[in-house]
Amino acid sequence: MAEKKTSNKSSSKKPTGVPSGETVKPEAAGQRVYTLSDTVSLLGASSQEEVRTELEGLSDVDLIALGRLIGTPRLAKELARNYGVFAHWLEGASPAQLSLLGFVGSSWLRVAAWAALQAEQKYEALQGGLQGSGADKLVRQAEAETIAVPARRTRDRLYNTLVHLSGGLLTWKSKIDTAYAASVTTVPVADSLSALADVAKAMLADKSPGMVARREKSTLNEAAVKRHRETAAALAKAAKAANAVKSASPVVQADVDLWDGAAIKFFEQFVAAVEDAREEDPTIPQPSIIGLRGWFRRLSRKKAGRETEEKNTGAEVEDSEDEGEG
Repeated sequence: MAEKKTSNKSSSKKPTGVPSGETVKPEAAGQRVYTLSDTVSLLGASSQEEVRTELEGLSDVDLIALGRLIGTPRLAKELARNYGVFAHWLEGASPAQLSLLGFVGSSWLRVAAWAALQAEQKYEALQGGLQGSGADKLVRQAEAETIAVPARRTRDRLYNTLVHLSGGLLTWKSKIDTAYAASVTTVPVADSLSALADVAKAMLADKSPGMVARREKSTLNEAAVKRHRETAAALAKAAKAANAVKSASPVVQADVDLWDGAAIKFFEQFVAAVEDAREEDPTIPQPSIIGLRGWFRRLSRKKAGRETEEKNTGAEVEDSEDEGEG
């Protein structure tokens, strides 16, 4: 069943935080589907400093607490629709309409849309970090470890072979120990194996009678040295690939909540200001809160509760004054 379009007639009562009607979804009406990125591109970027200036009275703790109460995808979708429609409408708004809207002009909307985009991007970064980079890193670390385990064994066997070939000569033994302890990159096993391969090559070139005699009892040769170098290079490459992948997103849930809180506060201001303006000029585009009806119902109940409490408090004061006069 097709959704009913809302009337442009304004309510005779002042809004309590809930718009008097709801617009048809762009997808259903065949209208343009807006994105926050498009709106920010149209209006221009803002900054965290501008956002904090607009919401100066709210701390990060306040905003995070608000943000935890709302889902980012739903919030971002609703704000993209509202801000996109309004950003284009503002281009042809009359001076009288702009006056009715007060602070809700292109400059303010630029900050609000940018804050909403931050919420959307932080959420996507968090989800991508947890589901993409984290899993990819585990896979690459496993691949590197598959090479590292046999590489360590190869390094240790090569070390023992070279110690035997040294014949106990301190000059060779010192070179071997130094090579074994080599660590010039973030992959010490590869560094060590590569350095030991260099010592092995030097020993193969040594023509002294003792070295020649000891080599005859060894399986060390040029082909073996080449294999050791290739193993070291493969391990270094695999480890580098694993380290290149971030283990997790640099974004944490609190970052998402913070920007969600800022975005919803801006939208509350937007809805209140636009609905007030529509009291005088119903041709001003009506805010859509289709995806945030629950939020604005709670907001309306809170406002109604405060007004009732204020009325009751005022009545008590009047009663007290009357009693004093008697």
